[in-house]
Amino acid sequence: MASAKKEETDLFDLLKDLAKNWHIMLPCLILSGVIGVIVALWIRPVYQVDALLQIESKSNKGMAGAMMGGLGSLFASSSPAETEIELIKSRQIIGDAVDKMHLQYIAVPTRKLQRLLHKEGRMELVQLEIPWDNLPEEERGKPWVAVVKDSLTFKLLDHNKKLIVDNCHAGETYKIPYAGDTVTFSVLRMNVKKGQFFNLYKKNRLDAIDAFKSAFEIKEKGKKTGILEFSYQDIYPDRATEILNEIATTYLRQNVERSNAEAQKTLEFLEKQLPEVKAQMDSAMLRFNHYRNRVGSVDINAETRLVLEKRTKLQQDLLVLQQKKQDAIRLFQPEHPTIKTYEEQENALKRELASNTSESKRLPATQQEVLKLSNEVELAKVMYTTMLNNIQQLKLVSAGEVGSVRIIDFAEQVSRPTKPKKKMIVLIALFFGLLLGAAIVSIKSKFSNGVRDAHFIERETGYSVYAKVPKGNPKGTKGTRPLAVVEPDDVAVEALRALRSSLEFSMDEGCRPIIGISGLIPGVGKSFISVNLAALFAGLGKKVLLIDADLRKGRLHKEFGIKRGNGLSQFLLHETTLDDVIHSTEVENLFIIPCGHVPSNPSEILGSKHYSDMIDELEKRYDLIIVDTPPIMLVTDAALACRQASQIVMVIEYNKHGIEAIQDGMSQLLKGNTSAHASFVINKYQHSHSDGFGYKYGKY
Repeated sequence: MASAKKEETDLFDLLKDLAKNWHIMLPCLILSGVIGVIVALWIRPVYQVDALLQIESKSNKGMAGAMMGGLGSLFASSSPAETEIELIKSRQIIGDAVDKMHLQYIAVPTRKLQRLLHKEGRMELVQLEIPWDNLPEEERGKPWVAVVKDSLTFKLLDHNKKLIVDNCHAGETYKIPYAGDTVTFSVLRMNVKKGQFFNLYKKNRLDAIDAFKSAFEIKEKGKKTGILEFSYQDIYPDRATEILNEIATTYLRQNVERSNAEAQKTLEFLEKQLPEVKAQMDSAMLRFNHYRNRVGSVDINAETRLVLEKRTKLQQDLLVLQQKKQDAIRLFQPEHPTIKTYEEQENALKRELASNTSESKRLPATQQEVLKLSNEVELAKVMYTTMLNNIQQLKLVSAGEVGSVRIIDFAEQVSRPTKPKKKMIVLIALFFGLLLGAAIVSIKSKFSNGVRDAHFIERETGYSVYAKVPKGNPKGTKGTRPLAVVEPDDVAVEALRALRSSLEFSMDEGCRPIIGISGLIPGVGKSFISVNLAALFAGLGKKVLLIDADLRKGRLHKEFGIKRGNGLSQFLLHETTLDDVIHSTEVENLFIIPCGHVPSNPSEILGSKHYSDMIDELEKRYDLIIVDTPPIMLVTDAALACRQASQIVMVIEYNKHGIEAIQDGMSQLLKGNTSAHASFVINKYQHSHSDGFGYKYGKY
């Protein structure tokens, strides 16, 4: 519980610290927001289109499978999606689309303001062939420029801004002599306005393919579904649609061609073998007829006929089995069970065929010869007929082949871009701006040597901290009246009441009622403390005199609306009387001696006997004298002005000064008055949420 509470307190203090440093945080947020908006506008809108394809597993199905019969296993295929994805990403597929869509040629708009306003034109090239080999090496590859004259015409400049051809139109091909050769240039289409510029490039083919791959994505939807999703991103939605559909149709066409390739090769082989098989059949029939003509008619008895039929069937079965074995050898290793099974079946058929041969040898010689010749004829007829059937089946399959891919959804043009996410970009920029501001505040706090702890100051210096004053009105007055009078319940005024009480308690009887107030450096709020402390003492009914002893940059006359004229410096220079330099204020019982005009020797006149005599005289007239002096770290005037004081108050700013500077400043301030009682006031104090400054003391 205690740890959670501490973390909550630390977070609250962090947020409060960031809020107090709003002058750092706000510019960081504004700057980051502006950068985010510019980036969001600068990025060209990107449109994404997609298409769906199905990878079908073909295994002797449909009409083709039925027609192929035994040959179906030869052409059965099952292409995994991963394999097809890699095939689609190949240069064969993508390169074909890059060539057909002319993606090697690029026309890039160059006007930055038009890009920010999304008013860029569009130009698509078909050709840009430049004889770079005839140019110096340092000029090769530089962009050429197209300058739009109106919505229909433009002129072409080379990389040196030299006019190549004027009044060009889209849809026309231009061939211009250049560098001892010819430049070929053509624009497919354009949508432009007068004054637009385009840089024209031609990419290397491999670079164009790589660029395409970076914008192209393909993945399988789900696991083992066989559904492939294509997606492509482009700054032009219509071009993205055309490119993706070109990829899909190119892949579909090549898939069909790939599926037909093996059938075509087998068909060609069978057609080449067919004449030889027919010749073998004719030869067998011729030998059989010659033998019958020579020996005359030979009756084949039932036993011989059975032997013949059995032998023919065994040879046909052996032929089919050997074909299946050859197909399996292309798919499996020799030790695979399928291969072993085919070998065992083949050996069994061969043994049976050998047994049949032994049976035929027991027949008469004439019957054996007839059986042999008849068997050759029947086998040749079977081989020829089977080959003819296979050729017809392969022709039908090849003509009706549709491949293993079908397009489910073609790409369609979209109207909304997928990038950039403008709101997200701005939010991210603001987040980084917040982090930047927090980092600056943190670094500022880390490298600040300022002291924050009042107890630390008291321990290191030996002097008490009488008040911690939160930031109030920087002028010390509102109009010509002090803050203590106008807003007596302000938290800064309440802290000054504590200072007043502490000073009263520390003034022993017999002590001179003189308080010297100084600051360590300019801007710590010394005058704010002096003015409001004087007003608070006057509120107790005491007759109080406030002396502006900062003869160099005194400003108390402005706080009370007094014109700069005769003041302390003129009296000390014997140019006027004491009564002439004392002014009353709108605060009852409060009087002021302004600094007057800047003298040439302020330190000398403050250290003079005339200044001491003046203090002695004023002590008789007033109940309390408060001397507002210059910053002690800049000049010695403060130490001289505080020589007569019984109380010396040094004002320091919260988290601004190091302890060494504070010790040195107090030491210098007390050099001329070691008997004075010294104390500190921490001004512009940044208290935590638990300090309890909200308590109201009431008036005076």
